[in-house]
Amino acid sequence: MAAEYVKSFFIAIDPARHRDQLIIPRHFRALYPDLLGSCVILRDLGGRLWHIEVIRSEERIIFTTGWCDFFSHHSLTFGYLVIFEYRGDSTFLTSILDHSACEIHMGDPGGSSSTSQPLPSFQITMSATRFCHRCIFVPGTFASTNLPKFVNDVQIHDAVGRVWQFGVDRRGNGVVRRFARGWAAFYTTKNIRPGDTCVFSLINGDVPAFNVYKVAVGGGEQTML
Repeated sequence: MAAEYVKSFFIAIDPARHRDQLIIPRHFRALYPDLLGSCVILRDLGGRLWHIEVIRSEERIIFTTGWCDFFSHHSLTFGYLVIFEYRGDSTFLTSILDHSACEIHMGDPGGSSSTSQPLPSFQITMSATRFCHRCIFVPGTFASTNLPKFVNDVQIHDAVGRVWQFGVDRRGNGVVRRFARGWAAFYTTKNIRPGDTCVFSLINGDVPAFNVYKVAVGGGEQTML
């Protein structure tokens, strides 16, 4: 039965969207349409249990009452990843990754966490003349410093929990040259246009994975795609 094995999903936190409620990803809902009742239990790595009210609206499953307390207690902020591992009986084991992709452990009520370091990242302004709708050229210095040589694929983890897989082209020395196969679909789906500036933040270097943020016109605010 489905409840006898672990199924997980993750959410990349955007406080503007996730502080007060959390919508469960569509693909997870399709796998477990009847297993979530009117309440779920979230168990954090400190062993604390959080009882969260669940409502259904227009085929969506939403964590409501109790979620805001979980959000605040764990000091969730923009770009943190919350991983939900379904353990059956409407219970999830949760873990949290900060901006350095380190797991956060909450101890006493004051909490404690790993020390965050800036994520390695690079920035690209989309240009029609460079065929950015078809591929993304990765700065050589970034690729040689942060990405393993002779890698075949990279991933982008988007704001709704989907993982996008991209084939890469490499230089002769094995350093990644560009993201190619699969990029066009991401570009179109995320409504990226020439002139847009995107920041690619590396969240995992062993199996290269990125979050991508679109920079608002004029700079400043970034929105995770």
